[in-house]
Amino acid sequence: MNVAVDAPLQRVIDYYEAAGPDYAAWSPAFNMHFGYFRRGMSPWRLAPMLEQMNAEVLARLAVPAGPVRMLDMGCGLAEVARYVARQRGDAEVTALTISPSQALYGARMTAAAGLERQVRVCHADYTRAPVADGSMDAAYAIESFCHARGPGRAACVRELRRVLRPGGRFVVADGFMKHGRRLPGWLTHVRRKVCEGWAIESFAELPAFVATLGEHGFEDVRVEEVFWPLAPSAAHVPATAARFLLRERRRGPLGELRLGNVMAPVYGLALGLARRHFAYHFVSGRAP
Repeated sequence: MNVAVDAPLQRVIDYYEAAGPDYAAWSPAFNMHFGYFRRGMSPWRLAPMLEQMNAEVLARLAVPAGPVRMLDMGCGLAEVARYVARQRGDAEVTALTISPSQALYGARMTAAAGLERQVRVCHADYTRAPVADGSMDAAYAIESFCHARGPGRAACVRELRRVLRPGGRFVVADGFMKHGRRLPGWLTHVRRKVCEGWAIESFAELPAFVATLGEHGFEDVRVEEVFWPLAPSAAHVPATAARFLLRERRRGPLGELRLGNVMAPVYGLALGLARRHFAYHFVSGRAP
């Protein structure tokens, strides 16, 4: 274990301990993120779009053939790490989560899939990864850096710089504010609801994040805004949330953290439409 806990981080841990299992309503395989739609896919089938997001991240890492060591910085139940292992039999993935139950069950799911030799699931803070300096060929973070702090996510960038070998690549897939200016009142309320529901202190600001990458010497930094490829999977949010609420409320009160988790993506639809202020992005680059 490599987790030093303060109050904001404890809220993130509490959130995943309470609401983490509920992600099964979104993805029985526990792909705990939005999906990516490509032409030829069915917009009515959520699971293939969720897996396609994994494929898009792996493609942007552009890791050459041969043995490779990768770091998953915020793995949930490590389904993305298992996807990488299934696609790359020569890959070793160290997958980090700050949730004790996710580390436990993620390891069990990995063993059940027969991938424990390739995927190591660790209870650790991704800003203090239990790996040696320069030991990783690639690193990725899918919808996990949102839980970090600071507009430029300096602690995350420092750790990326530390763990990646020279030339090692990274990909971050997440929602970003496009600026640090004051928002319209209604959008401030919406953003607050999203942040409260998902145990986020504040979203990263894209210009500050890119600037922080530059300060740490990262090269070939590329920013891709993702709206239309994400939209078909986001369209599944209202029905998924409604089905979940109808089923679970028959069993008793959800509690603050679980209810917030259901409502956050519903509010997130409005946030995602405010494209002057907020958008989902892939940010990728290479360590010097």
